Amino acid sequence: VTKVPNDNDEECVRLVNDCDFGLGSSVYAGNQRRGEKIGFRIRSGMFTVNDFGVNYLIQSLPFGGVKESGFGRFAGPEGLRACCLERSIVLDRIPGVRTAIPPPIDYPINKEKGLPFATSLIQLFYNESIVGKLMGILGLIKYG
Repeated sequence: VTKVPNDNDEECVRLVNDCDFGLGSSVYAGNQRRGEKIGFRIRSGMFTVNDFGVNYLIQSLPFGGVKESGFGRFAGPEGLRACCLERSIVLDRIPGVRTAIPPPIDYPINKEKGLPFATSLIQLFYNESIVGKLMGILGLIKYG
């Protein structure tokens, strides 16, 4: 519980966010909108205005904190995701075409061709002009 000197909203947010914990926060204010403005700036896992426990009672809401109050959530879709192993899997699907690291940037990196090859690759993918993309292709041919 934090009592704010001189009823200063900025000081309130500073004092609360200076804490090492952040499970839940409740802001009590005579004006609902003012309470929301303060609460939106507080770093905590859950937040209510003029209430203290409703978020614990709504089982479909994710439950969890920030800082030293923990990492991750349980309950709700976010809680289910915490029980999953998310990973990317890339497979070569076109017969005869294999994903491989180009020789100039494969280990050990070719000191003369590696940087110009990588620069040309970036130019091909990210240059917005057709001329820039063509220069990238020419660089790949030259240094590849």
